[in-house]
Amino acid sequence: MAEDADKSARNGDALLAAALGGGNPRVDQLLARQVVIADLQIEEMKREDQLRHWSLVVRHISDVLKLSFELALALIFTAIVFVIAAAIRSAATDSGVVIEAFSVPPDLAARGLTGDVIATKVLDRLSAMQAQTASRRAASSYANDWGKNIKVQIPDTGVSIGELNNFLHDWLGHQTHIGGEIYRAANGIAVTARAGDDASPTFTGADADLDKLIQQAAEAVYRSTQPYRYGIWLQRIGRGAGLGLYRARQSVAEHRRLRRRRGDDAPGHRHQARPAAGL
Repeated sequence: MAEDADKSARNGDALLAAALGGGNPRVDQLLARQVVIADLQIEEMKREDQLRHWSLVVRHISDVLKLSFELALALIFTAIVFVIAAAIRSAATDSGVVIEAFSVPPDLAARGLTGDVIATKVLDRLSAMQAQTASRRAASSYANDWGKNIKVQIPDTGVSIGELNNFLHDWLGHQTHIGGEIYRAANGIAVTARAGDDASPTFTGADADLDKLIQQAAEAVYRSTQPYRYGIWLQRIGRGAGLGLYRARQSVAEHRRLRRRRGDDAPGHRHQARPAAGL
């Protein structure tokens, strides 16, 4: 049986060799060329597979970058909307007091007492009076008009962020603007500080009394913008309870319209002010 199997194998090899033209040089060359072509095709397929792999990697990276860019744009847009909404809300709820630069004579400005300096002095005195006032009622916040002027330029508009913010606060807010002037008078100098459109007294004196005049002007502003607190402040610094109560009652009568416009006539505010004003 084994001999038959070997014989059959030899016969099969002989038949295959005969079919392939075994011993024929031309057939051998043709087979060699086919082998070379097959090897080249295999190498080409390998290269194409590598290129296809890198193409898929690049496409995947491109998709990831595109998604990241879109997410970044969405985050930036959301942040811009949030900032704008916060700015609008802050402007709409702003009921503070903004102190603007005063008008001063040239000789005072030459001595360093410019309009900004005078406004800062008024701000310091208002802040000191506010700090000395004990009350459960929230105080208005005083801020320099020039101190918030952030010079960051918005592209292609020529409008600074500070100017845009000031515009929103002026348009939507309920700010009370305090301004004034110092000018020469017959007996020296005169100082006037006014809150909004309300009339304000003018205080006159010698140049040496400038700080005293500024203090008087600041007190007039405090009485105009915070009438209840002004009465409390008078009592706290010892000017007399009767004088404090009188000034508080007088402030209530004179500035009722201002308080209504500023929203100070709320029942809670009246209730908190009764101990100070004696109402």
